[in-house]
Amino acid sequence: MRIAFALPLLFCCSLARAADVPPALSHIAAGGLVEPQGEERVVIPEFSGRLKKVYIEEGDTVQAGQILAEIENAEFEAAVAGTKAQLQLAEANLAKLKAGARPEERREAAANRAEAESLLTWAQAEFRRINPLVEKRQLPASALDTARHERDAAKARAQAARERLNLIQAGTRAEDLAIAAAQVAAAQAELGRAEALLNKTRIRSPIDGLVLKRDLREGETVVSLSPIPLARIGDLRKLYVRADVDELDIARVQTEQKVRITAEALPGQSFTGQVVRVSRRMGKRNSTSENPTEKLDAKILEALIALDGEPKLPVGLRVDVQITVN
Repeated sequence: MRIAFALPLLFCCSLARAADVPPALSHIAAGGLVEPQGEERVVIPEFSGRLKKVYIEEGDTVQAGQILAEIENAEFEAAVAGTKAQLQLAEANLAKLKAGARPEERREAAANRAEAESLLTWAQAEFRRINPLVEKRQLPASALDTARHERDAAKARAQAARERLNLIQAGTRAEDLAIAAAQVAAAQAELGRAEALLNKTRIRSPIDGLVLKRDLREGETVVSLSPIPLARIGDLRKLYVRADVDELDIARVQTEQKVRITAEALPGQSFTGQVVRVSRRMGKRNSTSENPTEKLDAKILEALIALDGEPKLPVGLRVDVQITVN
């Protein structure tokens, strides 16, 4: 009889213990922040100076590469103009050396040589004519000296004319071409440097998107890489939520899980989405509430959630995330 009563008692105790074990939670709760596609871009000037012109207002749509503002840059524009002129001069000199002498220069050199050869022939003949006359004392010795001088001078002129023509016909030396090409390369490098400095005074949008906030205005002085940005830009064509998953729940979160989003600022409204990426690195909490019991130093894992549709949510809105565990 003791055995008959023990079996029901054992069964009842097993049920009691099973009832004490809480069922696995079907959802993961987390806090998060709304962000645009590709995250919010903070535009910070790379150059210090006074803002000459700001072309944007909050809410403006901008394209990647569009100029948002300009820092005073008259000095840099002048430097670019000067280096462009130097480059044009160097390129013209190189082109001239490559082309060689013009046909007119070749004809002129040939004519000069012919003239010099003719004068040399005359001077040599004159020297041969005067030499016997001086020996016969029919002319003074000075006449022979004069004829010899004119003959030697004619030889020198003829030789110079021949070398000039040979030089023109031979074309530019390789060494001169190399020097001219190096001068062009140096001018191009200097122009690139000047244009790079000028471009730094023109602040451009890094992405296509919307101007979410503009922090600086015309006439204000900016400092390169300062904590005060010119503007904040985001691509609102697709919104995401970056959720802080507590370290106790990281084993249960994964991509493609369905998500429900609510916010205290929007009572009665909810939004849906899907986990598209889970970080591989633990970090500090991004979204904080006003709850004093919340552990700010707790480690979290970021989960990126793509929101369904096109909800009109402001970037940076703090939301409550409920991830459905598969």
